[in-house]
Amino acid sequence: MKVVVLAAGFATRLYPLTRNCPKPLLDIGGKPVLTRLLDRVLALEGLDEVVVVTNDRFREAFEDWAAGYRTAVPLRVLSDGTDTNENRLGAVADMALGMESLADHDAPVLVVAGDNLIDFDLGPYAERFGQEQRTLLLVREIPTPVPPGRFSEVSVAENGTIAGFREKPDDPQSNLSAVCLYFFPGSIRSELAQYASENHNLDAPGYFLEWLHGHHPMGAALIAGTFHDIGNLETLESARTAFTTDD
Repeated sequence: MKVVVLAAGFATRLYPLTRNCPKPLLDIGGKPVLTRLLDRVLALEGLDEVVVVTNDRFREAFEDWAAGYRTAVPLRVLSDGTDTNENRLGAVADMALGMESLADHDAPVLVVAGDNLIDFDLGPYAERFGQEQRTLLLVREIPTPVPPGRFSEVSVAENGTIAGFREKPDDPQSNLSAVCLYFFPGSIRSELAQYASENHNLDAPGYFLEWLHGHHPMGAALIAGTFHDIGNLETLESARTAFTTDD
């Protein structure tokens, strides 16, 4: 299995902290966010390649980080060529770029967001994905009432199949929301290419997942621990409180 890390954002909501430091390299209890995330991801068996997709502005910072990160799994940094928030490609385009750069285009891929933190084992989800051989999305429960227009919405059937997916609906009906931990089969590359060719939204991955749901069955699994999506100062401080230097 391959891993694509999405880390090409400019994190303008966290200025001035992220003006000269990419969000995934912000310190959380003595370690960069990305170090803590990949320590969890690389505990999975069978991983043989990791690519971190970033932008030109922060490419050197990620390369310096990668030079000091110890892992037996080949890891490299790939720039998407952008240098400002205004000319960014978008997360879906970066995901496609990262997948196209992988050595084996038929291999399954785990896509993760470089600004997320987890405290649970990914092994059981990887095992289920291997058994089902279909896209598996990890989901979390959002406290109710779910605010409109803020979270992706996932409806799940009793057998774990996704019955519905909507990106940030104005009338949420479910409190389950996808997190950026996506297990994809190798066929996802051709579907990404089709999605892009139809001129769909290339920014938020949720729009791609909503489209993907209409093309083939997907599974969902509820996360068994804590998930932190670092998007602003409040969520950054929450993550720093949760992860200490002793972790």
